[in-house]
Amino acid sequence: MIDLKQYWWPLATLSELDAQQPLARSLHDVPLVLFRNHSGKPAALLDRCPHRHAPLSSGRVHQGEVECPYHGWRFDGKGCCTRVPGLESDPGRHPLLQPVSACEAHGLVWGCLSLNASTPAPVAPSVVGDHLDSFFMIDCVTCTITAAAENFLDGFHTHFVHAGWIRRDSKRQHVKVRVRPLKDGVEAQYSNENLQSGLISSLLEPERTESMGRFRMPCVAEIEYRGRNGLNLLITAWLTPEIGERLRIHAQIATRKGLIPGWIKKILLTRLFGVILRQDKTILEQTQANIANFEQNRQPELRAKFLDSPLDLLGPFIRRLMDGKTLEEIDSNIVVRL
Repeated sequence: MIDLKQYWWPLATLSELDAQQPLARSLHDVPLVLFRNHSGKPAALLDRCPHRHAPLSSGRVHQGEVECPYHGWRFDGKGCCTRVPGLESDPGRHPLLQPVSACEAHGLVWGCLSLNASTPAPVAPSVVGDHLDSFFMIDCVTCTITAAAENFLDGFHTHFVHAGWIRRDSKRQHVKVRVRPLKDGVEAQYSNENLQSGLISSLLEPERTESMGRFRMPCVAEIEYRGRNGLNLLITAWLTPEIGERLRIHAQIATRKGLIPGWIKKILLTRLFGVILRQDKTILEQTQANIANFEQNRQPELRAKFLDSPLDLLGPFIRRLMDGKTLEEIDSNIVVRL
């Protein structure tokens, strides 16, 4: 298994991190408090005051320092106590709280629990540039990273979970699919597919020449639709493990700039993709709860086991990557009815 704590993970969007209020987040079962320091840069500490363990995230930010809501102790971005109200002497400048590496990149605030947080760097979306309109959607779901990533990239559930919104079971197409390894993940390239039969494709795409679904280590799932004029739609979802099996999803929706202003597209797409996210969240959490029910059974033959089919294009490879295995031998081409 790979050590996920060695990676950078998105914790919040830049707009969520207010200069006056701390923000509570969790990463790998560790509660954190985020705030902006004296320089306006993101800082992260363990979310507990060392005095009586009150959550610092329930306090406030005062001149780049987080203040405990219980007795008013203040801490800078390095975890040093700078003020103990009522104490006449200097509280000292040695760290009382463990700082967590934090930075901002790609419109997000990132954190890493590793003491050596130089690599791997925060993972960027595959397509960036001023030619795109983009915005974030945020939600939480209770399931594993592999389950969420596979669901996001699996086209064969869309005929049922998202019937009418993305595809319809009665209007399948013969589609060519090539699955190949990436430097940091795995990708499925789809060709010979016309527009999808659902509402979203008809609204967003004038035509389609190819599409891609890709997983990039350790937490990125992307769907990319392209036409003759370039990008139609790119959805990049970062999946951050918080507490237990709860994931925080930061999904960036990007479209090519055009006649419709970005703010209008944001209103429309937030509503459309909000429906899709809720449908995925429901089936993922139902499935996760069902797996847990069978895992509790003492009869080994009743415990949950996955049965993969040739249509499970990326899920098995995502699990292999998360187990620390390589995919160098993959390069397959198949035709499916999608």
